[in-house]
Amino acid sequence: IVSAGIEAIREKSVRITSYLIELVDAVLATEPHRFSVGSPREPERRGGHVALEHPDEALRIGEALKARGVVPDFRPPNVIRIAPVPLTTTYHDVWRVVRHLKEIVDGREYERFDKERKAIS
Repeated sequence: IVSAGIEAIREKSVRITSYLIELVDAVLATEPHRFSVGSPREPERRGGHVALEHPDEALRIGEALKARGVVPDFRPPNVIRIAPVPLTTTYHDVWRVVRHLKEIVDGREYERFDKERKAIS
């Protein structure tokens, strides 16, 4: 059994959340995607998740992510939280989440989902 150690786990958490932020800025910040990062950009002020803000469709985009097998956390009114787990999440996994978000918006997949929040998510 290999022990990762809390310092190594935090280091990966910082690197993987920074990677997610960079991808969102590069791929999802402009029209038609319109995502912005609500989490602090300074790693020492950020925890293990990234808050992605969407002005209109965060709830339904989050539902579309769930339908694709990604489990985000929704925070009203407009935040989708993504939490890459440092021990199990790969950089490729993070890239795939960003690709899912892009495809969901590009294909207007979120429109298949109700605008009303059904339960705690």
